[in-house]
Amino acid sequence: MSAFFSNAVGPAPALLLLALALACAATDLWKGRIYNAVTYPAIVAGVVLQIALHGASGVWLALGGFAVGFFPAFLLFALGGMGGGDVKLLGAIGTIAGAVPATETLILAFFFGGFFALAKLAWHGRLFRSFGRVGRSLAGLVVPGLGRIPLEPDGEPRLTVRFGIAICLATLATLWDLRSGAISAWVLG
Repeated sequence: MSAFFSNAVGPAPALLLLALALACAATDLWKGRIYNAVTYPAIVAGVVLQIALHGASGVWLALGGFAVGFFPAFLLFALGGMGGGDVKLLGAIGTIAGAVPATETLILAFFFGGFFALAKLAWHGRLFRSFGRVGRSLAGLVVPGLGRIPLEPDGEPRLTVRFGIAICLATLATLWDLRSGAISAWVLG
């Protein structure tokens, strides 16, 4: 367990992050939802924890982390590319961990989510058909008033990715990286 503790994220925030990420991944996998009953108390707990660890400046650490986790994901939510529970989960992670770990978690979550999406498209035999469809959709977005073009082929059900699992893996990877520096060294060095 000490492999997840670092100077950036101490034992109490790391344990809270682990519990939050695992609980949300489980409900997302099982029910396809990340519940407000989990994310809202986690946001409050993150603010309280930051104040307990850093005093009055902990409020700003929590708000900065929340902003880094929440707002980029909210933009994707507004465009229809992500669920609201995923957005609130990323905001909660930012509140608990702070801005720097939230940034790394966000980047890794998009990486894992993209990998899962490509794997799911390949598993269903739609990977290469989707690439051609994406190109046509992106070209169509330039035309005003065209609206959103679905990426799924006609007559086939929409494929979705349980992004809570990607966020969970990203949280675990971030905590491990903050302790070991392995991912950062590989990417930066």
